[in-house]
Amino acid sequence: MKVIRCLTALFALSLVLSCLSIGGSPSWPGPRTSRAPEPVIEARGDDEVVRDLTVCVAARSWYAGELGQSILYHYQRTGRTLTVGYFVYWTTERPWGKNALSYAVLPALFIDAFYSHFFFVFPGAQWVIHGPGDIEGARVVYRQQDDGRWTPVSAVADDGLHREVILSPDDFVDRAGRVVLMTDVWSHQLGAPGGRSFAANRTQKMACFVREAMEPLTDEIARDFRLGSPDDPRRARPAWQL
Repeated sequence: MKVIRCLTALFALSLVLSCLSIGGSPSWPGPRTSRAPEPVIEARGDDEVVRDLTVCVAARSWYAGELGQSILYHYQRTGRTLTVGYFVYWTTERPWGKNALSYAVLPALFIDAFYSHFFFVFPGAQWVIHGPGDIEGARVVYRQQDDGRWTPVSAVADDGLHREVILSPDDFVDRAGRVVLMTDVWSHQLGAPGGRSFAANRTQKMACFVREAMEPLTDEIARDFRLGSPDDPRRARPAWQL
């Protein structure tokens, strides 16, 4: 009986907060269609360097949620080392896909009706706890070579249990030198290994972001999506820890 009362209270709280959120969800930035002329400078600034580093997002199989049209970033440079935190957005976090939850049906239905979307209509507990959309993060370290090129040398992202995973270049750098962050779980964490081999064989399920599709993280976006801060990371934790 006590369990039923607790569940009822949680459903009621989720409904109230979900109703308050209707019409107030922020929009994830899209790619820029035009850009103001860049000033003439002798060498590119670090921000332009980051924009020119291609990042791809891959999934071994379909999972619910539409991938955003841009990746947000912030960075820190120390000499010839550049550390970039990437924030990747999906429209929703739902349990459907090629996994045991979906095959069992009822567990996925329960999660979808409470955690993802309250009664499949309103934002659910996920919105109450974390904020709008589903945002996952990764941290990539680049080193500048003698010829000026920036080469990815390591990456950190979360696995499906929110544990940090260290990825080697053999895991996440494809033959063209692009970063390939891969997910293999319905909650979209980016710590799955094997991005390099996936990119070589199944590029039709991979989206790549560069230049106009790369946007700097702003305080406003961090606030609207409840991302937190470097001192208090709340979402996409690996991306905050430069």
